[in-house]
Amino acid sequence: MSINSLNTNMFISGSCDTTVRLWDLRIASRAVRTYHGHEGDINSVKFFPDGQRFGTGSDDGTCRLFDMRTGHQLQVYNREPDRNDNELPIVTSVAFSISGRLLFAGYSNGDCYVWDTLLAEVCILPISHVFDCSF
Repeated sequence: MSINSLNTNMFISGSCDTTVRLWDLRIASRAVRTYHGHEGDINSVKFFPDGQRFGTGSDDGTCRLFDMRTGHQLQVYNREPDRNDNELPIVTSVAFSISGRLLFAGYSNGDCYVWDTLLAEVCILPISHVFDCSF
C-alpha cells in the first residue's frame, strides 16, 4: 500500500488478483478505480512524487508505471530472464527518486535495478553485480 503524499485521502493497494486499486478515504465502501496490466500478484506499489502516477512491482517480473487520472499504463520495465535458469525473478519492492526520473526495483534473486522512467531502460547495472544486496 502507498499513501499519496499530496492528497492523504488517497491510497493505492496491490492485490493477488493482478490488479491495483485506488482508494479514497471519503468513499469507504469501494475502490475509486481499478488498474489492470500485470499477469501476476502485485507485491509492491508506490506513488510517483507528483502524486498523479504510481509504480508497481509484480510476480510477473515487471514493474509498471500507471497514470492515476487516465487509468492508462504508461510504461513497462521488463528485465531479461536469469542466465542460469531462464526464469524471471519476481519484483519484491519499488521506490522512486525524489524527481521521479529513477525507479528502483528489488528482485527476489537479490538484484536491485535502477530504471530510467522516461526511457524504460536500465540506467545502472544491477547492483548485485557490484555487491550482494540480499540481506
